Amino acid sequence: MAMWEVELLSQTVVTTPRNPVPWQLDRARELAHLFGVPFMQRGDSSLYQLLERFTCVVAVADPARIHMRGSDHPLFFHPSMAAQRLDRIHRRGEPDRLLRVADVRSGDVIVDGTLGLASDAVVFADAVGMTGQVIGIERSALVARLMRAVQRFGCKEYSDAADLLRRIEVLECDHLAWLQEQPDDSVDVLYFDPMFRQPAEDSPSIAPLRQAASPQPLRAGVIAEARRVARRAVVVKERPQSGVFEQFGLTPDRPRSPFAYGVWRKYI
Repeated sequence: MAMWEVELLSQTVVTTPRNPVPWQLDRARELAHLFGVPFMQRGDSSLYQLLERFTCVVAVADPARIHMRGSDHPLFFHPSMAAQRLDRIHRRGEPDRLLRVADVRSGDVIVDGTLGLASDAVVFADAVGMTGQVIGIERSALVARLMRAVQRFGCKEYSDAADLLRRIEVLECDHLAWLQEQPDDSVDVLYFDPMFRQPAEDSPSIAPLRQAASPQPLRAGVIAEARRVARRAVVVKERPQSGVFEQFGLTPDRPRSPFAYGVWRKYI
């Protein structure tokens, strides 16, 4: 675990609403164990007051919310654009751009090397079906444990997405270290969505994720290992003008769009 992650977790606590009912007290203790941080009775303290003492406060809710000092919006699980994408796939019969570019098939083994809030991974999980496998790698302990909390406790508001999340194997580790341990040609598709280093205006849902996520950019060694491990393709989401596609020898699907999927295929 990187030093920034250790420091972040050391300044994190779990708490309840001010007047918790029994299940909320039980949930807070379970969350504290899952996150590996202390549980603190809320008492009369406001979240603002707690954030004066701690960098992060994990609050019991459905789903759990992580409040971070300096952020106006909490971090929590939500399907984001995945809900609309799944609706277009199932109700309208429309093809999904990422699934088409990555050539995802039923029964595939897919690795999302930058899991985040699992917006892409839940679409992968739906596409590969019960015979496939999706592995989500997240370096940020805070984000990975938040996803595990949803897997364990569910989420009534986004129940369909939470059910798909339960199919994903969430790994809390560095994706390069994981790749180096894998055999050749052992995964169908490897996907990376590194957060844009110079983002356009962040949405309220993405801004807190940026604060909690690993600041490390995508490394050349990661792509080299991904090419070795992939059976079919490596896909990276980036801005076409960023230079990343040229750096890693990836072909963008839409070179003039605000973002593109850069693809390398093992066999053409």
